[in-house]
Amino acid sequence: MAKKVKSKGIAMDASEKFVTGFAYVLMTIFALIAILPCLHVASKSISGGTYVASGSVWFWPRGFQLETMEYILFETQFFQALKNSLIVTSVGTLISVIVSITTAYPLSKPSFKGRKVVTLLYVFSMVFFGGIVPAYMVVQMLGILDTYAAMILPFAIVQFNMFIIKNYFEGLPETVEESARIDGAGDFTVLTRIVIPMSTPVIATVTLLYAINYWNNYFHAMMYVQSTSMKTLQVYLYDLINSGSSFLENLASGGYTGEGVHTGLSVNITAEGITASAVTLSIIPIVLLYPLVQRFLIKGITIGSVKG
Repeated sequence: MAKKVKSKGIAMDASEKFVTGFAYVLMTIFALIAILPCLHVASKSISGGTYVASGSVWFWPRGFQLETMEYILFETQFFQALKNSLIVTSVGTLISVIVSITTAYPLSKPSFKGRKVVTLLYVFSMVFFGGIVPAYMVVQMLGILDTYAAMILPFAIVQFNMFIIKNYFEGLPETVEESARIDGAGDFTVLTRIVIPMSTPVIATVTLLYAINYWNNYFHAMMYVQSTSMKTLQVYLYDLINSGSSFLENLASGGYTGEGVHTGLSVNITAEGITASAVTLSIIPIVLLYPLVQRFLIKGITIGSVKG
């Protein structure tokens, strides 16, 4: 008989202990694969230019400095791009969540006439896409090019997210809604007072998915926006990465006019350091958002995808 060992009060034999240990090792490796590149970029953003240029910065900063960060914050369009991304993400997420909930709720009711047809249309539109050119022509004909609306309205609903909410709604007990209707509650009251409070996990999950989608949206922001003042953070990062040398030339000719006291080209500012600093600063908002809804993420997706 295999030798039993105890782990947190539960008896485990040797093979179970081995599998558990192997799983922990594997998860640790995966976690390091995800974390170490982020540490590498963050370290380069606050390391001295000579260390960055020589490639001697790995997972810990060397020659700590904040000049590159100051340059990104005060000498580029970072705050304007950040403002645009925050507006698009916050307003777009709010609109998308409202549209997804109000679409999913009637589709979750078997009594809704035409339910199967409407659901099929959403599935069809999720599988088949008209193409980039027709989408651009629609936005152009609506007259919303180079506006926030162009980066929000075409993505007001993601069918996959809507179906997650719909499947979750279908799993809620009907008796609760029936009791509310007996007391005189209408559809809107049932939805806002009963269904939505009971669906906090899936709504938080879908909110995070929408926020990440809007925040990381690069291609469509580049396609629908022309003016510099309307560029989002992702487009700003693309331009910065592709023109790092021109930023340095501008810095060398125009001087350093940020919060620091240096003039001319600082040895701490390199093209690679500029890119690392911009990337590090751009991920801070979404990293701060994630812990607020992380505990709902797995639960919401799992429960919302059980029933189809």
